[in-house]
Amino acid sequence: MSVTDLIQIVDANDLPTGNETIEKARKRGLIHRIVRVMVEDTSGEKILLQKRTAKLLWPNCWDNSAAGHVDANEDYLTAAKRELFEEIGIKTDKLQELGTYFTDQKYQNNILKRFNRVYHLVKDNVDENVKNDEVTLVRWVSIKDVKKLINESPDQVTDGLVDVISRYY
Repeated sequence: MSVTDLIQIVDANDLPTGNETIEKARKRGLIHRIVRVMVEDTSGEKILLQKRTAKLLWPNCWDNSAAGHVDANEDYLTAAKRELFEEIGIKTDKLQELGTYFTDQKYQNNILKRFNRVYHLVKDNVDENVKNDEVTLVRWVSIKDVKKLINESPDQVTDGLVDVISRYY
């Protein structure tokens, strides 16, 4: 997704109000929607993390299995399925919602006001040879080791990974 693509803009109650570019939403502090997907193994002990490419926000950091903006005229679930397929090649109808939370923060020169909806998928067989313009690699990591990474190397993880782990794991 490019910073000029249109995303869903919402009000303080998460009701759609229109569409805007990612760049303008970030500069103006417009509230928008994000999806985050965690792929867990069947034992429930490991999660699949992706390492981001040199993106504008949190470049080269470990992130949720998949994550991204809800596009214009798209709902959360459709966006989650799209991001999971685009980023790590998984196509599924078995996503389960974990919850929604709101974040309001600044990162560099960006004002990030976002409703974050989190989904998870239980799946063992995942192609770990993923490389594309958004992901440099994926890796199964124990939940214990993810928490250790967050605590010991916070500069190597995204805000979304920190949020999801602290809220749901």
